[in-house]
Amino acid sequence: MTKRKLRVGLISSYVPMKCGIATHSRDLLEGMLGHENFDWRVIVAEDNMGPYDFNGRDIARLDKESQKSYIKAATAMNKWNPDVVLLAHEFGLYGGNTFNAKRNGKDLRIITGDYILTLINKLKAPIITTLHTIIPEPDNIRKKVMREIDKRSSMLVSMTDDGQSTLEFFYGIDKNHVAVIPHGVPQPMQRDKKMVVKDLNLDTKKFYLVVTGLIGPNKGIELIIKALPKIITKHPEVILMVVGQTHPTILEEVGEVYRESLIELAKQLGVSSHIQFLNEYLPTDRLVDYLTIADVYLTIHSDPEQSASGTLAYALGCGLASISTPYRYAKEVLADGRGFLVPFGSSDAIAKQINTLIEDKKLMESTRQKAKLFGCSMSWSRVGEEYMNLVGVVIRE
Repeated sequence: MTKRKLRVGLISSYVPMKCGIATHSRDLLEGMLGHENFDWRVIVAEDNMGPYDFNGRDIARLDKESQKSYIKAATAMNKWNPDVVLLAHEFGLYGGNTFNAKRNGKDLRIITGDYILTLINKLKAPIITTLHTIIPEPDNIRKKVMREIDKRSSMLVSMTDDGQSTLEFFYGIDKNHVAVIPHGVPQPMQRDKKMVVKDLNLDTKKFYLVVTGLIGPNKGIELIIKALPKIITKHPEVILMVVGQTHPTILEEVGEVYRESLIELAKQLGVSSHIQFLNEYLPTDRLVDYLTIADVYLTIHSDPEQSASGTLAYALGCGLASISTPYRYAKEVLADGRGFLVPFGSSDAIAKQINTLIEDKKLMESTRQKAKLFGCSMSWSRVGEEYMNLVGVVIRE
């Protein structure tokens, strides 16, 4: 008698959508498929569906602000009858009630994301929830939503130990109900750096600083550009590569205002010849090419509470020396000599750290070796295996 395939449901944004959660969900499923042959379907969550093709895997699509679509999606998933459902959670991903709040002196409209509760409470299958953002010191409304998600989930997954501790301390969630599984990374292709540089039509004699991911003001790229004069005075071989498309939401709202401001800033500072922009959303293999040629990776995010970063995870997976602002994810993964932290808003600190790495070859090499060793434990194959083990435990229970 033929055994029925395991059925895995997914609630998430998904490739070809251009966002970190979509890419994470795709890579996670591929990592899991490396350990067991199963069937899967997705409830797609996104603001603007667009003409996306999910190869018939989309069992339902959420209209973010229509609660009825969440009910219809639950009905469709129940009809398919999965053995387990993987929920990718971030508060901004799902619709719900709103309230106004102040943060860093700014007036913000906060979406609670509580519509996802309508969906998951109607599902019959057990749920494993991966938390892409864990807010410390949460408001009471989102704290309640998170507790409800925890109550309905068979298990929560945090990508860091810090996230597990935050859930216990600020939300009162039992840490034994939170598995820590890192953000996965692709296996770096063992290609010679000089060959990749030539393939990309770049100069083998240059020293490359690289920024990747969806581009927006939260990336702090202007701070790196302001640091360049103090860097290239000592090291004129330095080139900053800004690799990535402007974030689709920003593009829709204000166009290329941020990118254009960076180009103008570079002109004003006289460093335009030391910057290259690649305005594309790259597939993983091409992204790895740009990480392969990087001498230093930069992640100068402005949000101190950011609890995950796929781009920084990929940099570690490729064994890069990384410089970052001290947001929550970076503080954990770059500890113990795996990278360097610079204060928020400090171009001087960025310049000083880059110059130090260029001039201290031993420091550069030891940092890369520690990053590479840490990154090996984060391969999608290993992460997929951990999720499959967790799925097995949840189904048995």
